[in-house]
Amino acid sequence: MKLRSDMNARTAMVYGGAAFLLVIVGFRSIIATLGDHVGLMTYLSIGAIVLEFGLLLLYAQSIYNLGPEDKPQGGEASSSGGLSSASNKEISELTKAVVKVAEMGEGLSNLANNKLREEVRKEVNDILSKAIKK
Repeated sequence: MKLRSDMNARTAMVYGGAAFLLVIVGFRSIIATLGDHVGLMTYLSIGAIVLEFGLLLLYAQSIYNLGPEDKPQGGEASSSGGLSSASNKEISELTKAVVKVAEMGEGLSNLANNKLREEVRKEVNDILSKAIKK
């Protein structure tokens, strides 16, 4: 059997290794704390370790069976490709959009600050007016 070396296969191998590590560390801890008494918690711990081992192996097999990641066809930018596959024009348009959004956010922040200042000024004037009238 030939092992694949794509990202899904590597991820599956990591999960498989984690499953075996879980069994080793779990049973070592149970054996170290056993003593004379074997109770309900010991059986629950063993059951949990075995269940998690099985689930991790099942998950690893599922990831491995996904196969190699699909490559983009015909110059399409893949969602995982990021900016490395984008053209200079696309990057420039994206940069302009980000700058525009930042300016809009700054404008909204200033608007909110101005409204807040105006509301505080009104409240202070009302309080001072009432205090002076008394």
